[in-house]
Amino acid sequence: MSTAEAPHDVIWVLAGYSKEDDFLRTTFPISRAQLAELREVIPPDPEDPWMWAYCYPVLLDVWPAVEKILRCGRPDPALEYQTRAWAAETTD
Repeated sequence: MSTAEAPHDVIWVLAGYSKEDDFLRTTFPISRAQLAELREVIPPDPEDPWMWAYCYPVLLDVWPAVEKILRCGRPDPALEYQTRAWAAETTD
Protein backbone atom coordinates (compact mmCIF):
# COMPACT_ATOMS: atom_id res chain seq x y z
CA MET A 1 0.00 0.00 0.00
CA SER A 2 1.27 3.42 -0.89
CA THR A 3 2.34 5.58 1.99
CA ALA A 4 2.11 8.80 -0.01
CA GLU A 5 0.73 11.69 1.98
CA ALA A 6 -3.04 12.03 2.18
CA PRO A 7 -4.56 14.78 0.05
CA HIS A 8 -5.34 17.99 1.97
CA ASP A 9 -8.41 19.02 -0.02
CA VAL A 10 -10.54 15.99 0.89
CA ILE A 11 -13.07 15.33 3.64
CA TRP A 12 -13.70 11.69 4.54
CA VAL A 13 -16.87 10.37 6.16
CA LEU A 14 -18.53 7.17 7.17
CA ALA A 15 -21.85 7.45 5.33
CA GLY A 16 -25.00 5.53 6.19
CA TYR A 17 -27.57 4.96 3.45
CA SER A 18 -31.09 3.67 3.93
CA LYS A 19 -31.53 0.04 2.85
CA GLU A 20 -35.09 0.95 1.92
CA ASP A 21 -34.61 3.95 -0.38
CA ASP A 22 -30.80 4.47 -0.73
CA PHE A 23 -30.99 8.01 0.66
CA LEU A 24 -28.08 9.30 2.71
CA ARG A 25 -29.25 9.26 6.32
CA THR A 26 -26.11 9.94 8.37
CA THR A 27 -22.45 10.87 8.12
CA PHE A 28 -19.65 10.57 10.63
CA PRO A 29 -16.38 12.48 10.04
CA ILE A 30 -13.13 10.58 9.56
CA SER A 31 -9.81 12.33 10.26
CA ARG A 32 -6.63 11.64 8.28
CA ALA A 33 -5.18 9.77 11.27
CA GLN A 34 -8.31 7.65 11.59
CA LEU A 35 -8.30 6.95 7.86
CA ALA A 36 -4.72 5.73 8.07
CA GLU A 37 -5.88 3.15 10.63
CA LEU A 38 -9.08 2.37 8.76
CA ARG A 39 -7.08 1.41 5.65
CA GLU A 40 -5.82 -1.60 7.62
CA VAL A 41 -9.40 -2.76 8.27
CA ILE A 42 -10.95 -1.83 4.91
CA PRO A 43 -8.19 -2.28 2.33
CA PRO A 44 -8.39 0.32 -0.44
CA ASP A 45 -7.81 -0.31 -4.10
CA PRO A 46 -4.04 -0.19 -4.83
CA GLU A 47 -4.66 2.76 -7.17
CA ASP A 48 -6.58 4.61 -4.43
CA PRO A 49 -4.44 4.35 -1.26
CA TRP A 50 -6.16 7.27 0.50
CA MET A 51 -9.68 6.11 -0.37
CA TRP A 52 -10.72 9.30 -2.15
CA ALA A 53 -11.49 8.04 -5.67
CA TYR A 54 -13.89 5.24 -4.70
CA CYS A 55 -16.45 4.42 -2.02
CA TYR A 56 -15.72 1.39 0.14
CA PRO A 57 -18.43 -0.69 1.81
CA VAL A 58 -18.14 -1.10 5.57
CA LEU A 59 -19.44 -4.57 6.33
CA LEU A 60 -20.80 -5.53 9.73
CA ASP A 61 -18.13 -8.18 10.25
CA VAL A 62 -15.48 -5.41 10.48
CA TRP A 63 -17.67 -3.02 12.47
CA PRO A 64 -16.01 -3.73 15.84
CA ALA A 65 -12.64 -2.61 14.41
CA VAL A 66 -14.24 0.39 12.70
CA GLU A 67 -15.97 1.41 15.93
CA LYS A 68 -12.69 1.11 17.84
CA ILE A 69 -11.02 3.49 15.37
CA LEU A 70 -13.86 5.98 14.83
CA ARG A 71 -15.80 5.72 18.12
CA CYS A 72 -18.95 5.93 16.00
CA GLY A 73 -21.20 3.67 18.05
CA ARG A 74 -23.28 0.73 16.91
CA PRO A 75 -24.49 0.49 13.33
CA ASP A 76 -28.14 1.17 12.58
CA PRO A 77 -29.58 -2.08 11.15
CA ALA A 78 -31.68 -0.06 8.69
CA LEU A 79 -28.57 1.42 7.06
CA GLU A 80 -25.75 0.27 4.82
CA TYR A 81 -22.42 2.00 5.41
CA GLN A 82 -19.51 3.02 3.24
CA THR A 83 -16.55 5.33 3.36
CA ARG A 84 -16.91 8.41 1.18
CA ALA A 85 -14.66 11.31 0.29
CA TRP A 86 -15.69 14.75 -0.85
CA ALA A 87 -13.73 17.75 -2.01
CA ALA A 88 -13.22 20.15 0.87
CA GLU A 89 -14.69 23.59 0.36
CA THR A 90 -12.03 26.24 0.38
CA THR A 91 -12.37 29.94 1.04
CA ASP A 92 -9.59 30.95 -1.35
